[in-house]
Amino acid sequence: MAKRPTYFRVHRSQLLPALDAVFEAVDKRAKIPILGNVLLRPEGENLSLRATDLDIEIETGCELLEVGEAMAFTVKAADLRDIVRNLPESAEIEFLPGSYNGQIRISSGRAGFSIFSLPESDFPSMASALKGTSFEISMPEVTTAIAKVAHAVQTNEIGRPWMMGIYMHPMDDERIGIAALDGVSLAAVQIRTERLLDFPGIIIPLRTATAIRKLFGEVTEPAKIEIGENLMRIECGGVTLLSKLIDGIFPAGYMTAAPADYQREIFVTVASMKAAVSRVCLVATETGKDGIKLTLERDLMRVELSSREGESAVDYVPIQYEGDTGFSIGLNNNALRDLLSAIGTQDAIIRFGGSLPNAVFYPSIGADELYVISPMIARGAE
Repeated sequence: MAKRPTYFRVHRSQLLPALDAVFEAVDKRAKIPILGNVLLRPEGENLSLRATDLDIEIETGCELLEVGEAMAFTVKAADLRDIVRNLPESAEIEFLPGSYNGQIRISSGRAGFSIFSLPESDFPSMASALKGTSFEISMPEVTTAIAKVAHAVQTNEIGRPWMMGIYMHPMDDERIGIAALDGVSLAAVQIRTERLLDFPGIIIPLRTATAIRKLFGEVTEPAKIEIGENLMRIECGGVTLLSKLIDGIFPAGYMTAAPADYQREIFVTVASMKAAVSRVCLVATETGKDGIKLTLERDLMRVELSSREGESAVDYVPIQYEGDTGFSIGLNNNALRDLLSAIGTQDAIIRFGGSLPNAVFYPSIGADELYVISPMIARGAE
């Protein structure tokens, strides 16, 4: 029996990372079958892979071991990834025509799989719709900034779409601002750039921001970013990501949430405060409603939480503070814990009072970032 012609052959170590990358854009619950597929297209000695759910599109590539008839096709992404994952690390994977029309056979050693395919002509692309402004930027700084502000994104639809993404915009000097605001907390980070950038401010959906962190979190080289009217493209490390943007206007004056006329300032070790907050939260029953009450004493900050059921906890954190004692403020415990996890320095500065009653947190040294929490009523422990 004559051997069926090979479409192409690829090593598992090349194919699996590429599949994992594009899988971020696969529609996992696709009602339109093609959106649950991944496109595989041989291009010379390389294999191009692309997936899209029409909100995000990701394309990358890998090297081929052998180019046969070089036919392009699409197959169900989840099935292909499961097959490749379960093959030995040293596997060479061959793609061939199946026994029936519209079928692809995957062969590796003695293992063989037949899965259905759809033609490349059915596969959609978002790329042709993007025309805009482009610039280069350090990707490690972008992914770090996104990680620091992501906790302040609103995840429930409340009629303010600009709260459901991360705002990125140029500043008047050689910096860009990256910020998120959910109505309770604000997180803002500024990144230094090598030159003054000029591009329209954009709001990146949280899902896209998560994909950016996964795809480019380990990359050290600069990225090329192109911004259009409602789309953005990032090219970095052999991966291209396209995404729709959120249609909304982020408050231009968001930095005013941190008033300059603060009345009290304390210096605290982040790990100590995180530990105290975690301990008092052990009695919380409604994490979104049970607030933490902070009270400033001489060289100590009292941290307490009282649940609606009457359970309570108290702890103390050493601080450096020279102001009046007895000042108290209630803060959302979820927002406070997320904020403390975002601060990367050993110590933090916290400011209270002024024209706004917000609590404002700054890293102690060397970072252009701040975190703000609006106050709430919090019961003290008995």
